[in-house]
Amino acid sequence: MQRVNPSQGQVEFGARQVRESGGSGVRGTERNSPVVRYAPMHDQILPHLRRDIVENRWKSGERLSEPLLCREFGVSRTPLRQALKTLQAEGLVRLIPHVGAVVTDPDDAEVGERMEILIALEQLAATRVAEAGRPEVVREIGRIQGEMDDAADTGDAARYYALNDQFHLAIVRGAGNRSLVDLHEQVMWHVHRERHRVNFGASVAADGASSHTDVLSAITQRKPEAAGLAMRRHLEHVGRLMLLHRQAQRGGAAARGRRAAVRAPA
Repeated sequence: MQRVNPSQGQVEFGARQVRESGGSGVRGTERNSPVVRYAPMHDQILPHLRRDIVENRWKSGERLSEPLLCREFGVSRTPLRQALKTLQAEGLVRLIPHVGAVVTDPDDAEVGERMEILIALEQLAATRVAEAGRPEVVREIGRIQGEMDDAADTGDAARYYALNDQFHLAIVRGAGNRSLVDLHEQVMWHVHRERHRVNFGASVAADGASSHTDVLSAITQRKPEAAGLAMRRHLEHVGRLMLLHRQAQRGGAAARGRRAAVRAPA
């Protein structure tokens, strides 16, 4: 539990417990005490709401229950709705009159568009990092790459993907552009959400390590154009795999639906 001095106007976090509810339609994580005790409330609950959507607690197309969320966070509807407006601006929910907040359901085109933005941002970042050649940044990227190789060799997918995120973030931060970092963070919420939504992961580790090596090699040799192009090729490949996973998931769901229809009594 984290406690902050109330006089500083910050928050005190209670423990969270996981429970599976009965037939009420509520599921996933429930907080057993209010998360927020001190203002500004909407800024404090926003990361929790965002994470629950990104990690697929709330499914695409699902309506968020305001009474439930108010109870979980121990807040009134006013700060909750302020947080939901921010999530709408970020593209994670839609606010529908007389319905409420509904989790967005991006199609293949929208996922592809966000990947295009991510590719452009990280290509720029890799180019800038190679141009600058700051030794501490290059060493950090190399350290992460080495640990990624070890995780790939041992088949530790969870560690590999955690390090993968660190690798890309080290390059983005290493570019020394605060606006680039902020834009990248916003796009990555959608990429992480897609990864959770389609259980995307296992197929990337096999060839992802080599493409990361190409990026690191170009950065180490201070070849800006080569570094940017290596990053673009890597992420274009990731984007293609992500879309293939989406299509396979839809195909599997359709097949299960057909089997259920066949088994259904006349």
